[in-house]
Amino acid sequence: MMKIFDMKVATLATLIGLLLSGCSGDDGENGKDGDPGIPGKPGIPVATDAKALTVAVDTISVGAQSDITFTVTNEKDLPVVGLQNFGFILSGLEQGVEGDANQWKLLSSEACPASKYSKCGALVDNQDGSYTYRFEKDITSESAFTITDDKTLRLVLRTGGEAVGATEVSYANTHVDFSGQGEAAHYTKNVVNNQNCSSCHDDFAIHGGKYTEVETCAACHTDNKVSDMSKVFPMLAHEAHIGVISAPVGGCDNCHFENEQATDYANWKMVPTAETCVTCHSDVDFKEGVNHWPYADNSQCASCHTPEVIEKLHLATYQGQNERRANLHLTVTDAKMVSAPQADENKGTPGSYVQLTVDILDKDGNSRNEQLDKVNYLYYAEFYINWGGQDMGMGLGENVAAGRGKILRVHTNKGPYPGYSDKPIVLNYENGKTTYEIGPFEMEDEFEGDISDNYGIVTPRIWFCMDASGENIMDCDGQTDWSNGAAGYNWLEFFDNKGLLPERPRREVVTNELCGDCHGTTTSEDGFVQMTLNCRNCHSKAGDSEFHGTTCVSGNVDSEEQILLKNLMPRGERDWTTASNAAEECMACHNANVPPTQVIRDAHTKQGDKDYVEQLTMSHPDQKVWIHSMHANNRANQGGEGWRRNVEYSADLANCAKCHKGDSYDAKYLVGRKPLALDLDYMDTYTDPTNPINGRYAVDAKADAYVSPTAAVCLSCHGKRAAEAGEDRRQVRNEVIAHMKQNGAQFGVPLNEYSGEESCAVCHNLNNLKESHNLK
Repeated sequence: MMKIFDMKVATLATLIGLLLSGCSGDDGENGKDGDPGIPGKPGIPVATDAKALTVAVDTISVGAQSDITFTVTNEKDLPVVGLQNFGFILSGLEQGVEGDANQWKLLSSEACPASKYSKCGALVDNQDGSYTYRFEKDITSESAFTITDDKTLRLVLRTGGEAVGATEVSYANTHVDFSGQGEAAHYTKNVVNNQNCSSCHDDFAIHGGKYTEVETCAACHTDNKVSDMSKVFPMLAHEAHIGVISAPVGGCDNCHFENEQATDYANWKMVPTAETCVTCHSDVDFKEGVNHWPYADNSQCASCHTPEVIEKLHLATYQGQNERRANLHLTVTDAKMVSAPQADENKGTPGSYVQLTVDILDKDGNSRNEQLDKVNYLYYAEFYINWGGQDMGMGLGENVAAGRGKILRVHTNKGPYPGYSDKPIVLNYENGKTTYEIGPFEMEDEFEGDISDNYGIVTPRIWFCMDASGENIMDCDGQTDWSNGAAGYNWLEFFDNKGLLPERPRREVVTNELCGDCHGTTTSEDGFVQMTLNCRNCHSKAGDSEFHGTTCVSGNVDSEEQILLKNLMPRGERDWTTASNAAEECMACHNANVPPTQVIRDAHTKQGDKDYVEQLTMSHPDQKVWIHSMHANNRANQGGEGWRRNVEYSADLANCAKCHKGDSYDAKYLVGRKPLALDLDYMDTYTDPTNPINGRYAVDAKADAYVSPTAAVCLSCHGKRAAEAGEDRRQVRNEVIAHMKQNGAQFGVPLNEYSGEESCAVCHNLNNLKESHNLK
């Protein structure tokens, strides 16, 4: 027999009210008395407006007749009367049997006012901020769930979507889980919650913004509500993310991580079921026994697929990578810029040189006492070096390639491309420390003059070979499977003409944790966090084509020399990713001095196009431009219907704080920065008959025009509109270009015409940016 119960008011006030009432937002001032014309009980001041609503559930009784009472207040704790727009969901949590997971069952979903999608029961406004609602449905008629004293029930109450005074109040959901005895739930299922989702997404809102909590989705997308099993919440969530998320697919802990509310975050490995597994392993048919022996139910899944096995299969490459990385460290013990070379091989070439001293440390931090260029266990060991302070990169003008800095390739898996790779020249070896001299570096900058007193950066990229067990370092002899090896941790060091700098000299714009919220992170035993970023999604790899070794090729070339773009998709295994130090070390190459590559200029936008300069600007490799453009689908190789390079950015592009640390997006930081270099007239170098192969390399670029830095950064997000009928890609917003030019921005002007007189920061100061981007 179905039990009908009443929740005690006192219990609810202390328990549920505390759990679920939102922040009051008390501003320290007494609320104003209600306007005499506003409905309400005599003597009770009520709200005349509201920015947000807070809901406290007072009583619940469920059964053949289900009733709730609740109180609604505004941010000043004043009762809100006259509301008419509500949603009500009741669900029950059914215990899983035969290996099944515990599952929510929808008992009733109702809303007022009624519509073709939902019925409205009896709603009463008590004119004091409290409301009562009687469900239209007899929930005891739901055959999928039987209410008992110990089972968990969930009430979801939706508010918002209507005006209070002159303000339209946003939708919000409040949920409360309770037991059949009318007390706190003994157990509830929360595999993920909004905190998990908000690591990538901003405010979570679906179905027209009406539903704002993952708990609501789980309560409504149940197998007794939807006819298609793929729409049941666990399967729905998986299918919506597989192949789309920017972190490696195999990393279940990208979403399933522990927090205060996600008490069942480990269900992905604790409760394996065919229904959830097949959403990723789509080539398996458990019923028919395709790629897995047939099964009758889920009762035997956990026998083989233990938590340890599941974690190993999904995360072993990731966890093993961290373990293997710990076996070897390349550490820079000194770095400095010198005004003249000291190595005999360099003395014939004047200029400034970087002297870089490197030690090889074992897993205990002790020197291995080995000369770096003489060991055989490194598949590659490269150091990316640049100089120039906050605007890294020299060599504007004829030698733009120098803007990429220098790459010291001690061991390399790349070919010796002229002007791009450098032969390692050993200046000294002593007590395990190898000192290399690399250069020359040009100290004269077109815009800053002599930059000898500036500072530089150095960052490594290494891979070393190990045996299959991942325990012993082995020589890369061509027979050892180098894929058993490990990529070393990336780090970034700053140095000047005296040596390494003890503190970073430039502001921190992003952090590993902020980027890693979406892209995933790896963490060393000593707590060093790195973002998991697969650089090979953009850059070509060995064997692809003659484009291998150039910058940001973004694809392969077929026999007819047509560019075949690769998807911007994550790889499934984390050990095939590059652990990047929040992409900050990319500044060694990604800076204002490096024009868009030959591939961009040849394949995606051409001389004579009406938006040629704007397309190049938004496709610029400068760090502060390409990251914005990539996420906004504004690069020339993005933004077309079905294009493979498009990015499904999961948050609001206007939310600068999603990626930026503090107020680092303040436009004042762009004032006085270098303009971005462009190579507009590229055809001569591309068709150079004396150099038909290297003529295709990105390093052939020579700057002949410039773009204002603030305009370029703002254009990277604001530069394009959606395609309309008959247009195959997103279109440049000419009104934005005109606005920027009116305020001093210059696009594609020669060096002698560049003035650098942008006035953007005058109006678009920090407060304006926060207001226009809806940042608090």
